Amino acid sequence: MKALAMVKAIRELAAARFALPITGIHGIRHWERVQENGLYLAKHAGADRTVVALFAFLHDCCRESEGSDPEHGLRAAAFARSLPASLLRIDAEQLARLTFACEFHEKGQLSDDPTIGACWDADRLDLGRVGRRPNPRFLSTERARKPSVIEWAYKRSRGLKAALKA
Repeated sequence: MKALAMVKAIRELAAARFALPITGIHGIRHWERVQENGLYLAKHAGADRTVVALFAFLHDCCRESEGSDPEHGLRAAAFARSLPASLLRIDAEQLARLTFACEFHEKGQLSDDPTIGACWDADRLDLGRVGRRPNPRFLSTERARKPSVIEWAYKRSRGLKAALKA
């Protein structure tokens, strides 16, 4: 199964697993923006694009609340590990990065690992959906910290037209 088809299948499983309204603040539109943010960052950081795309659809799929849900990342990591190898066609190193990124994505940490950093930054760049502008101090990748990238992502997450000039 090619990477694009695999990511699409995982997206469908994540959506089926999601217990909250799929159009909510942690739902499908958020996941799609996280994927777009992450793939952009991955291109500039040398991150693993497959892991970044999978993270986008898995990181919040096990949420049980739109508010505080401190265990949702841990549940997302467990869900990722439970996916059959015939569907989740990634190696052990990719799975380790994916599950780590899911488990700790909302803990406020930074990462020197380009893939984990791109995952976390992709999610944090979408904070505008809840009225918060991303703070560059909490972004791991150089590209994500650029003011033009923060502004582009913020406007997109607020539903405003945004053009990236980076």
